[in-house]
Amino acid sequence: MPKSSEKRVAEQRMAELFALALKDEREKRFKQANRKYELIYLYSTKYKSKVTVDAKTWVCKRCKNGIYSGSGRVRINNSTITVSCGVCGYVRRIPIFRLSSQR
Repeated sequence: MPKSSEKRVAEQRMAELFALALKDEREKRFKQANRKYELIYLYSTKYKSKVTVDAKTWVCKRCKNGIYSGSGRVRINNSTITVSCGVCGYVRRIPIFRLSSQR
């Protein structure tokens, strides 16, 4: 069982890796970004910590590549956001919850 201090360090490293991966994607270095995404998931499994919501939306669940690294696409519908991976074709649908209008 990993210690809590190790888990905190792993979560900090995962956050740093995610920031660096986004920077790599903006600079069109997709191989480096994909490797950092893989490392994020390796840290999460080894130290039994959760992957952040941001990383989950930017990374394909099946192949662990960045959504924009493999020329993926994002579509917004009335009630869902559809994120498609360009590498493996996996489609993730994220529901959009609307707040009721107060009158």
